[in-house]
Amino acid sequence: MGNITDDTLISVRNRCRGNTGYTLENIHRNFAYGETKKVPFKELRELTYIPGGQFALDNYLVVEDQEALDLLNMTVEPEYFYSEDEIRDLLLYREIPAFEDFLDFAPKGAIDMAVNIAVTEELPDVRKRDLLGKKSGINITNAITVNKVMNEDEAEVEAPKQRRVEIKKDESAPAAPTRKAGTPKYNVVTKK
Repeated sequence: MGNITDDTLISVRNRCRGNTGYTLENIHRNFAYGETKKVPFKELRELTYIPGGQFALDNYLVVEDQEALDLLNMTVEPEYFYSEDEIRDLLLYREIPAFEDFLDFAPKGAIDMAVNIAVTEELPDVRKRDLLGKKSGINITNAITVNKVMNEDEAEVEAPKQRRVEIKKDESAPAAPTRKAGTPKYNVVTKK
C-alpha cells in the first residue's frame, strides 16, 4: 500500500437506477445511472465524513479500487462489485444457492438493481421472486403485474386505436341549400 495520494484518481461507478450525487465544500458531483467517473481520493475520503456519504459509498457508488477501499476502511464482499450483467445472470441463469448467497452479502444498491431487473425481465422463477421480495420488502410478482399494466396503458396512449368512420347520407333529410356562384355585384358610390 501507499501508492494512493490525495490527488490519485479513483474510478467510481453509480449502480443506482437514478442519479446519485453529493456536494462537498466546493464540489458537486452527479453520477447518471451506470456512469463511471475518475474522482480524486481526497474527495472520497471527505465524502465519508458528511451525512449520507458513507451510505452512498457502501450502497450506491462503487469504488473500483481495492487499495482505495482499504484506505477508506471499507470492508466489502465480492457482491459489492457486481455489475448489472452479473446480477442479471444470477437472477435468470444461476441456481438458488448462488442467488441466496448474493442476497446475504449484497449492498442495498445491488439489491435494488436486482429488483429492477426482476421486474423488467419478468423473472420467471417464483422461488427467486419470493427470496428477493423477502430481502427487499417488495412483492416482485405484484410489481411485474403493475409494470405490465403500465406498459400496456402507455402503448395505448402512444398509439391510439384509429377507426374509420363511415358517414351515410340520410335520404330522408332535406337537402342542404347550395350556393350559386356568380359575379358579386357592387354599388360604386363616388363623392363629388
